[in-house]
Amino acid sequence: MDVIPEILKNVIEDISSLPGYGEKSAQRFAVNLLKMPRKDAINIIKDLSLMLEKIHPCKECGIFSEEEICPICNSEERDKSIICVVEESFDAFAIEKTGKYNGLYHILGGRLSPLEGITEEDLNISSLLQRVEKLKIKEILLATNPTVEGEATALYIANLLKNKDITISRLAYGLPFGAILENADEFTLTKAIELKVKI
Repeated sequence: MDVIPEILKNVIEDISSLPGYGEKSAQRFAVNLLKMPRKDAINIIKDLSLMLEKIHPCKECGIFSEEEICPICNSEERDKSIICVVEESFDAFAIEKTGKYNGLYHILGGRLSPLEGITEEDLNISSLLQRVEKLKIKEILLATNPTVEGEATALYIANLLKNKDITISRLAYGLPFGAILENADEFTLTKAIELKVKI
């Protein structure tokens, strides 16, 4: 006999539809939410609702922001001749924490992965090329994750830009191959930025 309440099943199914969540981790999430003091659980739900209402990709770079144009793109202090290309917003947030990079960002929204059916049309590559032209960019720092897919994405973008008068750099491998950028510590990211290499 199936005794799991239908609402709980629906929540578990909804959570497990998120990337990185299987059925077991979705179950743990839902059960932990039920075990929390009601006030805390309701705060999480309110914050999730507010996040979905207020946070969206910046119209320029694609980073998650509460503003239409994010504070980085709007800043007069940033070096607007360089764009750091990353897979996701949290990769840019991790680089920002180092305090060693002062240019702009461009969020691809993922990486090329033929096995998962992710092609260049699924990524924000055409908008990157438009920004390069519009802003007269002098350097592109490719900071995709050091994975097979991240490397393939970086090489694809480098190839698209090879005939332009632009310096194309890649983060140095202070980052272990197969690592996820947002999980790297600040020291490792700082070294990777300082030791970036031309490609």
